[in-house]
Amino acid sequence: MSPKPLCCSPDAFNLLARQLPVINSSDALLNCAVAISMHQMDKINIGAVDRQLQRYADKVRSRVKGSQPQALLAHLHDVLFEEEGFCGNTEGYYNPHNSYLPAVLEMKKGLPITLSLLYKIVAERLGLRTWGVGLPGHFLVGLETDGAMLLVDSFAGGRTLTPDEAHERMIEQFGPEVGWSDELLRPASNRHWITRMLQNLLNLFGTSNRYADVAAVLEMEMLLWPQEQHLQRDLALVLARCGLSQPASVWLDRYLKGNPDDPQKTELRQLLDVLK
Repeated sequence: MSPKPLCCSPDAFNLLARQLPVINSSDALLNCAVAISMHQMDKINIGAVDRQLQRYADKVRSRVKGSQPQALLAHLHDVLFEEEGFCGNTEGYYNPHNSYLPAVLEMKKGLPITLSLLYKIVAERLGLRTWGVGLPGHFLVGLETDGAMLLVDSFAGGRTLTPDEAHERMIEQFGPEVGWSDELLRPASNRHWITRMLQNLLNLFGTSNRYADVAAVLEMEMLLWPQEQHLQRDLALVLARCGLSQPASVWLDRYLKGNPDDPQKTELRQLLDVLK
């Protein structure tokens, strides 16, 4: 059975699907982020989102003669964080709109991962090399300047950190036993970046028992990871909670045929019998 959205907005689903052949491009990263927002936001104009980001880049470029990275970074900081006022939404952290780029551009507030995405897109249009750094519990932007790596925390108003400072922050957040390696600083792929945005929404919708929204996000995640069969099981269970017994049974049957040794196969087969 090919995935077709039952709970996800068709516009969101179809836009995300169209990005898969070019998922590693900058345009695809932007379009995927916009697609996620279409789950709840109506009448999203991708061109308007793109033009707003370009205006930020043009404003920075107009202030710098040449291509001096330090000058570009300084003015990028001023434009995004001092003048436009982008910052983390600490008071409304669990508002799903923090994960929707068009809403973030309007509110000037968002989650670390969404603000990092905004920063990366604008920086790339200035010719700066940046990448996503998906540390546990916090998403940052990595960049190289004068041969040294710096990390930009867009959630904290563009504060810059060294890798050592980022490690210290992790210790403060998770305790001294937290694992650390240079692997954590490696660039996040576009696929993983978008997946993490979806995972944030899954956690948010799941804790508030918004099962139709959970199903919609799972449908988008399955587009990104069609070989991850556990998503079939998860979608089946959520669809069952939504009262969609027939599609739930189809997905669960497909999962069990591909995973006959699942530790919970007895319970899952009993559920399948009920759904059928």
